[in-house]
This record gives sequence, structure tokens and C-alpha cells, in this order.
Amino acid sequence: MPKRPKQNSDHAHRHNTPTIDNKAIANHLEALLTPAVFAQQKYYKQLGLRDK
Repeated sequence: MPKRPKQNSDHAHRHNTPTIDNKAIANHLEALLTPAVFAQQKYYKQLGLRDK
């Protein structure tokens, strides 16, 4: 009888715990990412692609 292969730990169900809500970090990330997101949307529109 063949042995059972070991399970890959990457496929294990992980239990994620929520992090502490920090308004300063959230505001900083929003200020950094918002212009990049709008620039990406503008670039897609210039290429004739649709937003997803």
C-alpha cells in the first residue's frame, strides 16, 4: 500500500485575525493610492479598455 503524500502547508486554511484600526495609517494609504488608482483608470480609458 503506497504512503500518503505529505500535505502542502500552503493549502491549509489560515485563520486571519483583524488588525488594529489605525486612522492615521488608513488616511496615509488612501492619500498615496487614490491618485495612482485614478491614473490607472485614465490610462485604461486612453487605451480604449473598460474599467473593472
